[in-house]
Amino acid sequence: MYFVVIFLVSLGGIYSEECNSPSIIQQMKTEVDFLSKRLTALQGKLSSCEAEPSTSAYTAFTATLSSNDVTLSKGEIVKYSRVLTNIGNCYDSATGVFTVKTSGIYSVSVSMMTPPDMSSHLILTKNGQNLVWLYTGGPYHMASQTVHVALKGGDKLSVQQNSGTQLHAYYNLFTAALIKPGTFKNN
Repeated sequence: MYFVVIFLVSLGGIYSEECNSPSIIQQMKTEVDFLSKRLTALQGKLSSCEAEPSTSAYTAFTATLSSNDVTLSKGEIVKYSRVLTNIGNCYDSATGVFTVKTSGIYSVSVSMMTPPDMSSHLILTKNGQNLVWLYTGGPYHMASQTVHVALKGGDKLSVQQNSGTQLHAYYNLFTAALIKPGTFKNN
């Protein structure tokens, strides 16, 4: 009896060996059976792993002020009314609040500009707690901040006026995007 035996090894190589020895054939069958069982086990583990969230879990938004200057009081939340993107519908232009739907790491940016000869001071907040500050103090000065922050479902981000009174038109922007879903700790 003469056989040509081809089998896969765990490193993915393919080997071919001509043999007519029953002991070699049995050894190769045993190895193929072992590798087949191992492959089945690995496929089971892979299918039980958490799959990527559906696209409905991803959120991102970008909003700016309208083309008019906006006057604000101290502590007032800036309502960015010109919404360019609102994937997941988590930003509310009526309140100026972004409510997190999917826990994960987010990239969040705020930029600002004040009218000539005015100064202003904004604060990016998470659940009412200050994250970062922005300040402008001259003719058409601009300021911006970008942070990467771990957020949980239900967290609320907003931008509040801390001092000053006016922001200059659509040069003011608030944006956030989910980078990676999951649960992470802020340090």
